[in-house]
Amino acid sequence: MRRRRGRPKGATSDATRARILAAARRSFAELGFAGTTNKDIADGAGITAAALYGYFDSKADLYAATARDAQAELLPAFRRAADAEATARGALRAVMAASARLHARDPSLAAFLSAMPIELKREAEIARAMDEAPSEILALFQSIVDRGVKRREISRARARHVVSMFLACSMGMSLLAATFGADDFDRTMDAFLALVDGELFSR
Repeated sequence: MRRRRGRPKGATSDATRARILAAARRSFAELGFAGTTNKDIADGAGITAAALYGYFDSKADLYAATARDAQAELLPAFRRAADAEATARGALRAVMAASARLHARDPSLAAFLSAMPIELKREAEIARAMDEAPSEILALFQSIVDRGVKRREISRARARHVVSMFLACSMGMSLLAATFGADDFDRTMDAFLALVDGELFSR
């Protein structure tokens, strides 16, 4: 894409932008950043490729907007789940369950987000477009772990690593639900928490 001004006449800006973001998520998830073309996204959004220029300056800008949109879709459910639990353990379980439900409803969400770290390392223009804004999801996990430290559920020395572990596990569990469905999610979560509690392996 090259920067152009203006927007197609008669277009409903918010609705069209939402269609573009949804189509971009599906295309980036399936084809990757490099493999996705303007035409792929435009066809999915039901507009012309030229019309994309009225909404986003570049493919990297569109990717960054797609990432922010995906995060905005997850955050309200994550916060409700975390706020409903008193303990860090309960909050982390609830957030992961909410994540799995959302990803099972829209598999492109998990596929897009799981590939994003690789795309950020591979494509410097994406990293620049993302302008290194802090992740609100990461901040949420940090707040839950901080709660666990205050309640003495989690060692302060391990807090940073616990955040990273649960962030990775959340994505893994979400991919599991998105790929195979959420029917066995609770049992899988029980096995994971048994591992966390040191009770998975018999002595």
